[in-house]
Amino acid sequence: LALVIGAVLTFLGLGLVQAATACALVELDAGREVGPADAYRLVLPRLRPLLRTIAIFVIPWIVLTATAFLIPVALWLAVRWCLLAPVVELEGSVGIAALRRSGSLVHRRWIRVASLVGVSAAIALIAGPLLGVALIFLTDAPLALLNLVAGVVYALTLPYVAIVTAYVYFDARTR
Repeated sequence: LALVIGAVLTFLGLGLVQAATACALVELDAGREVGPADAYRLVLPRLRPLLRTIAIFVIPWIVLTATAFLIPVALWLAVRWCLLAPVVELEGSVGIAALRRSGSLVHRRWIRVASLVGVSAAIALIAGPLLGVALIFLTDAPLALLNLVAGVVYALTLPYVAIVTAYVYFDARTR
C-alpha cells in the first residue's frame, strides 16, 4: 500500500513539475520572464485534466508493476507515455487522446526518449535514497534528518527530469 501511494504521488508530482517546466520554457521562448511561482500558476487552468490523465496512466502502470513478469510492459508504457504532461499542458489533449499523442510523439524515437528521460528520471529517483543510505552508514545523524536530506535531493533533481522531458517533447514535436 505504501509503495502504491508513493508511486501515485511521485507520478503526480513529476507530472506537475513537467507541466510547469514546459509552460516556463514556452514563456521564456516568447521572451517573457517567468519564475517558479508563475510557471505553476500557468498550470492551474489545466490542473484537473492533467491530474485525471496522469491517473489514467498510473493505474495500469501500478497493476503491471505489481506482477514481476509484466514490469517490461510497464517500462515500455512509461516511456511511451512520458511526454504526457507537456501534451496535456501545451496541446490541450486530455485522457486517452493525450496518451495516444504522447505515444505518437515517442513512436520511432523510443530508444532516444528512454535513454534521455529514463536515465535522467532514474538518476533523480535513485540519487536521494542512495545519498540517504550512504549518510546512514557514514554519519550518526538522526534518521529523520537523513530522510529530509534525501527528500531535498529528490526535490532538487526532479526539475532536471522535467527540463529533459520538455526538450525531448519539443524535439519530437519538431521532427
